[in-house]
Parts: sequence; C-alpha cells; structure tokens
Amino acid sequence: MLPQPPWMPRRPPLESLMTPDDLLPTSEVVRDRRVAWLLTLVNRHQHVIEQRIELNSADMRLLWLFNDHRARTLREIADDLSLEQSTVNRQVNAALTAGLLRRFSEPGRSARLVEPTERGRTLFERDIADALGTYEQALDRLGDDAAPFLDLLTRFTSAFGDAVHTLPER
Repeated sequence: MLPQPPWMPRRPPLESLMTPDDLLPTSEVVRDRRVAWLLTLVNRHQHVIEQRIELNSADMRLLWLFNDHRARTLREIADDLSLEQSTVNRQVNAALTAGLLRRFSEPGRSARLVEPTERGRTLFERDIADALGTYEQALDRLGDDAAPFLDLLTRFTSAFGDAVHTLPER
C-alpha cells in the first residue's frame, strides 16, 4: 500500500475508494496536489492491470510497435521507442527467448530484422483487449460525460506536456 501523503487528510485504504471525491474533496487540497494524487491512483490501477495480463510492459510496448506489420532492425526499434540500443537489445532478446518475436535475415540487408511471432501477436491481442477493455468500461460508466472527459484529458495532456518542456534543465 502506498504511504499516506502528509498533506492529505486521513482516508480509507485505496482499495475501498469509489470516486475521486471520496478521496480528496476539492476544498481540502490545492488542485495541483489533487491532480498528482489522482494520477498516482491511475498509475496504481494500471499496475493492477499489468499484474493481471500475461505480457510485461516492455513486451507490450514492443509488440504495440509492430501493429503496423512492419519488421524492424534493432536500431529502428530503439529509435521508434526512444530507448537506448542496449535496452532494446535486452528487451528484444527476452522477447525472442519467450517466443514473442523472431529474428530473420532479408536479402540485400546487412542488419537482421525482428517481427512478432504468431504467439506474440495472439498474446498481445488478448492482453491489449483486456487492458483497453478496462478503459472502455470506465468510459461507459461516465455516460454522456465520456466525450467531454476525453476532450479535457486531451487538452490537459497537451498543456501538461507544454509545462513539462518549460521546466529548467538541472
């Protein structure tokens, strides 16, 4: 269980919370801390999803990349995922060992290519359906508020990205 932040009023355990209003009434905490705590809850819920699906987050990220059905070199994977090549090597080798990806040579190319196996595609499709299905259930519970929520979340995400990029380098 996450420790109780000192600025937050004493509340029931996270597992018993039903709505953000049960967690943090707006009047008790400034809005930046409320956003931070709500995003922490979202991360916690996403962690629960990750525990309930078979593929780990690195495998999901790799297999998602191949949704365009295009084989890639390790360098292309590293570039597309904005990761160091050593990280990609480690993740791809683990996925190869697990039978999620296959490596092959193509005539006229010096670098070997990587693509998902049938097993990798099947597991990805099952796990992504489960994971995305939880978002769909939550949006369904919002009813008519789902579309405005998505619009606001899109705007917030963009504004947050802009704010992040104005932070000074340290």
